[in-house]
Amino acid sequence: MAVSVLALFALVACGTQAAPGSGSGSDGSGSGDGSGTVRTDPPVTGTKWTVTTLVSGRNTTALPADLPDGRAPHLTFGEDGTVEGSLGCNTFHGKATVKGTTITFGPLASTRKMCAAEAMEVERSVLAVLAGETTYTIKDQVLSLTAPGGKGLGASAVAPEPGKSQG
Repeated sequence: MAVSVLALFALVACGTQAAPGSGSGSDGSGSGDGSGTVRTDPPVTGTKWTVTTLVSGRNTTALPADLPDGRAPHLTFGEDGTVEGSLGCNTFHGKATVKGTTITFGPLASTRKMCAAEAMEVERSVLAVLAGETTYTIKDQVLSLTAPGGKGLGASAVAPEPGKSQG
C-alpha cells in the first residue's frame, strides 16, 4: 500500500512538473503552443518589436488598418542601453535602460516629418508610452509596455529574415 501511494505521488509530481524553459514571462522563457513543442519568447533586447495595439486606461485599440504599408511603429532595444525604431512616420533613437521588469526611457531624438493625421495620432500615442519609466512583460511573443497613468502598447516580435539581423 505504501509503495502504491509513493508511486502515485511520483506520477502526479512528474505529470505536473514543468519542463525547463516551458514557463512564460519577461525573462525570455516560453510557453507551449498545444502541439507538444515549447515556444520560447524572445528577449526584450535584440528583438524587433512591431506595435500592434495601443492602450489608454481600460481601452485597448488595434492600430488603424488604413496606415500605409510599412508604417506600423516598431522598436528595437540594444544590449548597450539604446532604443531605436520608427514611430510610424518619424524615426527615433535614444537611451532605454532595461532592469528587471522595468524599462526607463531617456529623452528620444526623432525626425520631424509631417504625415497623415492617422499616422501622427498613432505617433503621439506611442511617444506617450516611451517616456520615462515603464513596466514590461513578454508573453506569447508579445511585449506589453505600461506607463504610469494607464498608457501602454502591445508589440509583436518580428521574426528575423534569414541572413539578416533585426533592427
